[in-house]
Amino acid sequence: AKMAQVFRFRPSLILHPPSSSPCTRHRAAMAAAPAGDPARVARILEFMRIVGKLKEVKRTGWVRSGVKDAESVSDHMYRMAMMGFAMGSPDGVDSGKCIKMALVHDLGESIIGDLVVEGNQQDKITREEKQRKERQAVHDICAGIGGPTGEEIRDLWEEFEAGETAEARHLKDLDKFEMVLQASDYEESQSMELSDFYRTTEGKFATPLFQQLDAEIRLRRTRRQEEAAAAPAAKRAKGE
Repeated sequence: AKMAQVFRFRPSLILHPPSSSPCTRHRAAMAAAPAGDPARVARILEFMRIVGKLKEVKRTGWVRSGVKDAESVSDHMYRMAMMGFAMGSPDGVDSGKCIKMALVHDLGESIIGDLVVEGNQQDKITREEKQRKERQAVHDICAGIGGPTGEEIRDLWEEFEAGETAEARHLKDLDKFEMVLQASDYEESQSMELSDFYRTTEGKFATPLFQQLDAEIRLRRTRRQEEAAAAPAAKRAKGE
């Protein structure tokens, strides 16, 4: 009786035919490609070289604000991806898709650099021109890697830019919040003021989760500022 219970048939275990998702098409293409295809090897290596350049591209806003050892675009994208992973699937958002979107949303900066179109230290370029340059860069990268992988990266980037799906809206907020969180980290570790990053994101969060997270970071910042302002008076009271 116990053995029968253990091996009881469950319809949910029936194997279904694979879907035609980009991931499935990618696996099929990889399996079909000859193992020693030199052209495929060259495409993969070139793609990895381009992705690796993101480790060298410093986030321009931090550099211009005087931050020491400013993070790279790759650093920013990695924490975004981990945040998307750790937060799970709020309000029905596909967290797996969000992780992928986080990993590709700034991919074009490997070619055009991190151009700034907000804040006090902007580059001499319009938001529309930046988007045009970045789109061309992403499309060129996707054409280089080719196949279903290139298609999926391009589609994820376009979805993020459009900002119309639940995942794209989630990632737009996550992108801004990661910057606010990084500003808080730098202010605390380097004893500096980075008010411009709070100003440009104030009231810009569209989802309740990130509105709450942003409010908490700003509250903690206010407490730090109050403690710092009170410190000299406390020392004088002690006769230091």
